[in-house]
Amino acid sequence: MEPSSKTGLFYRHEALLVFFMGLLLLLPGIWCETGITGQDEYWLSFRTPMETMERGDWVTPWVNGEPRLKKPPLLYWAIMLSYRLLGIGLFSARIWGVLAGAGLAACSTLLYRELFRRSGLLAGLITLASIAVVIEGRRAMLDLPLAYFTAMAVFFAIRWGKTGNQGWILLSGLSLGLSFLVKGPVGMVLFVVASLTALWVFRKWRFVAGNLSHVALASILTLAVSLPWPLIMVCTWPDFLRVVDSEVAARGIGAIHLGSPFSTLGGAFGLVFPWSLVLLAALIRGLGRFRWAGEKEALWLSTWFFGCVVPFIFIRSFMRYMTPLIPVAAVLCAHWLEEVRVEWRKALVGISMSLLSLASVCFVLFFIWFGRGVPMAVLVLGAVGFMLWITFSGKDIRLVAGSAALILSLVIGGLYPSLGINAMPPDLDEILGHAPVAAYNSSQPSMLSMRLKRSVVRIRSFDRGDLVLLRNFDGYIFVRESDAKGFEAVAHRLGLSYERVGMFRTFYSRQAWIRFARRDATLLDWKEAIKMRSLEGLKPAIYYYRVNPRPG
Repeated sequence: MEPSSKTGLFYRHEALLVFFMGLLLLLPGIWCETGITGQDEYWLSFRTPMETMERGDWVTPWVNGEPRLKKPPLLYWAIMLSYRLLGIGLFSARIWGVLAGAGLAACSTLLYRELFRRSGLLAGLITLASIAVVIEGRRAMLDLPLAYFTAMAVFFAIRWGKTGNQGWILLSGLSLGLSFLVKGPVGMVLFVVASLTALWVFRKWRFVAGNLSHVALASILTLAVSLPWPLIMVCTWPDFLRVVDSEVAARGIGAIHLGSPFSTLGGAFGLVFPWSLVLLAALIRGLGRFRWAGEKEALWLSTWFFGCVVPFIFIRSFMRYMTPLIPVAAVLCAHWLEEVRVEWRKALVGISMSLLSLASVCFVLFFIWFGRGVPMAVLVLGAVGFMLWITFSGKDIRLVAGSAALILSLVIGGLYPSLGINAMPPDLDEILGHAPVAAYNSSQPSMLSMRLKRSVVRIRSFDRGDLVLLRNFDGYIFVRESDAKGFEAVAHRLGLSYERVGMFRTFYSRQAWIRFARRDATLLDWKEAIKMRSLEGLKPAIYYYRVNPRPG
C-alpha cells in the first residue's frame, strides 16, 4: 500500500476527514428509542441532567432526588447544555458520544502519523470499524469521552517530547484534567502507564529531567482543571469522600478476582472486533522488538497496551471501561498491516472479515426471518458482499476497513433498532399527561423519561423511604408483569386506590443488549417463535396503573 504524499492536501487534513467520516457513520440511529442502550445510559446519563436542570444547579449533579457524587460532572454538564440548546431528546444526549467516537478516530490518525511519519488514515478507519466505538459512540456514556481526552493527552505529550515546545505539554495537562472531570482518576492512571513505558522504551529520562519546569506547569494546569469540583463537593456535601470510598470499594480495587486476567484480556481484544486477530499478531510482533535496536514505536505501543490492561485485572469492570485502549490497538493493527508480508496480511484480514461477515449474515437472516427491517437487512447483505469482494481481490486495506465500518454502522445503527427493543405505545405521553410517573422495582420502560422529557422516579418495594413515597403517590406507576401481583399486594396493604389502566408488550435488554426476550422464555418458546415467524410471544408485558393515595 503506497502511503499518501506528505505534502498533499489530503494528507494534511486526513484527521479532519476521519472525524467527519466518524460523524456520518455514528450518527444514524441515535435518535431512535429502540436503538442500542443500557441501564447506565437511560437511568443515569439521561436523567441526571434532567433532574439537575429542574433544580437549577449547575455544580452538583442530581439523580433520584439525591446528589450524584459518584462521578464527575463534565458529561452531565455537556448534556445539560445540549438539552438547553436543542431540547430534551435522544439526539441531544447522545451527540456527545458521537463526537467522542469521531474524535477518538481522528486521534488514532494523529497518533499514527506522529509515530510513523506516514498517513494515519488506516488507523482512523480501524477505530471506526471497531465494535466498541460503533456501540459506545451511539450512547451517552462516560467511557468514550474518557478515552478521547486520555488519548489526546498522550498525543500532545508525544508532540512535546519531539519538539520540546511547552505549549504541547500544557495541552496534554488540560486534556488530562478534562479526563478527570469525565470519570475521575482513571484517565490519569492510563496516562501515567503510557508515559512510563514511553520513558523506558525511548530513553527520554534526560529530556524530562531537563524540562521539569514544563512538567510542573502542566501538572499545575491539570490540578487547576480537575480539583475545583471535588473540593467544592467536599465543602458542600460532607458525605462526598465517603461516597467516593464506597465507589472504590464497590469496584473491588486491590483484589484479584478469579479468572479475571483471562476475561480482562478477552475484553480488551473484544473491543476492536473484527480486528482482534490482527491485534494479537501486532502485539506479538511489537513485543518482539525487544530483540532490535532500531524501531521502538511498536514495542512502546505493545507495552502501553499490556500496561493499561493490568490495572483492570484488579477491579470489577465492564469491557467498555477499557475503551482508552482502542487508539493503541488501532495504531498497532494499522502498523502491522502496513509492515507485514502480503500473504500474512491477506490471511488474517481474510479471516477477520469472514468472521464479521458471518456475524452480520446471521444477524440479517434473523431479521429477515421475522420480517423486521427487511430493506435494511438487504442493504447489509449487499455491503457484506462488497466487503468480501474487495477483501479477497486484494484491494487497498483502507477500503476494506472503511467497508467494515460501514457494515457495523448499518447493522447497529440501521438494522438493530427495527427489532423494537424498548418500544412504547406512540400515544403514551398523551395518556400520562403531566401526572407524576414512577416505575416499580425496575427501570422499565427504559425510554419513558426521554419520552416524557422529565425524570421518572423508581419505587422499590424493599426501601422504606420509597414505600413512604408510594403511600402518598398520586399518578401513574409502571410495573413489569412479573411484579404485578406483588405491587397490588403492597398497594392494598398501604390502602392505596389503584386501577390498571393499560398494558403493552415490548422487549427490553437484560444486562446484555442481545438478551431481550422475556426472562422465563424457554427453548420451546423460541422454537414456536421460529415456527410462527413471530417474536410477539417472547415479549414481556408492562402494566401501568393509576394510583391515588389513601384518603386522609
